[in-house]
Amino acid sequence: MRFYVSTGIDNAALAIRLANTFISHGHELTYDWTAHGDVRYASEQRMSEVAFNEFRAVRDAELMVCLLPGGKGTHTELGAAIATRSNKRIILWSANGEEFRHDSRSCVFYYHPAVERIVCPLEVLLELFDYDVVSPEIDNYRV
Repeated sequence: MRFYVSTGIDNAALAIRLANTFISHGHELTYDWTAHGDVRYASEQRMSEVAFNEFRAVRDAELMVCLLPGGKGTHTELGAAIATRSNKRIILWSANGEEFRHDSRSCVFYYHPAVERIVCPLEVLLELFDYDVVSPEIDNYRV
């Protein structure tokens, strides 16, 4: 399975842990943005390259996991995943559900019908993804 992990730069270590869990089961990461980190202060050409690569990675993924909280890029990638979804599975994760409250932390696209909202501790999320496919037990954590 081809997958992509989206999150804010502050959560890069979490993205790496999740990606390594999938990779250990033979899945393919479509793009590793953590390898270059934050490019917001790079040249316009470099930002353009990264934007192209990240969009292509989201488009080509069969599974996209967004780890909240995320930044502007995370939300842009969520929109791109919804727009290019066809059979793509889109999982939006929160450790405590704070982002799913109906206040300034929430985003209307969190409630798009194509998005699965999951609330659980990170270690539980890693266990759910520590399979050849996403564990069906993930249904127990939907909100």
